[in-house]
Amino acid sequence: MSKKHPRFRDLWVNQTELGRHFGMSAVAIGKKLQEVRLRTEQKEPSERAKNEGYCRFTPMKDGTPFYLWNKDKVAALLRESGMSQLSEREVEARNTATMLIDLDRQAEETGMDKLLYFAIGEIKQRDYSLINRYLRELGSALRLGDNESSEPTPAPPGVSSEREPQQSGEDSNFNEGLN
Repeated sequence: MSKKHPRFRDLWVNQTELGRHFGMSAVAIGKKLQEVRLRTEQKEPSERAKNEGYCRFTPMKDGTPFYLWNKDKVAALLRESGMSQLSEREVEARNTATMLIDLDRQAEETGMDKLLYFAIGEIKQRDYSLINRYLRELGSALRLGDNESSEPTPAPPGVSSEREPQQSGEDSNFNEGLN
């Protein structure tokens, strides 16, 4: 009987990835690591973090010191300190919201909205409300779907998704997925 071992990148993460699991930036999670005494004021891992396996020294190719954090062990300590960890679905929804905000900004700057258009087409309608929650929390005016109607929003033409099929005669355009 073979037991599948977790991959290194699933166990050890940088501060950015660690922060994503708590809905925070790398800087904000760094401050929390200081609060639970895993990080010093000099922004280095504490002796406790090093000795108790909360972090791992992984120098960069050029020799620059760099530390990764044990995702499960640090997350457990942060939860014990009263922080709420996001579910995997929430992490994915927040990442999607961040991506949409970035793509919208790029579309505004360049006038090219193709990537935003295709990204929206790949989002399942059942995920709209959770992604919209993070769009609001991140301060964006973007919204997926029509929040005032229970009618499904069709996918943009030529984009496959798990949404309801488009009704004949119904005019589908870019703005239907985004309000």
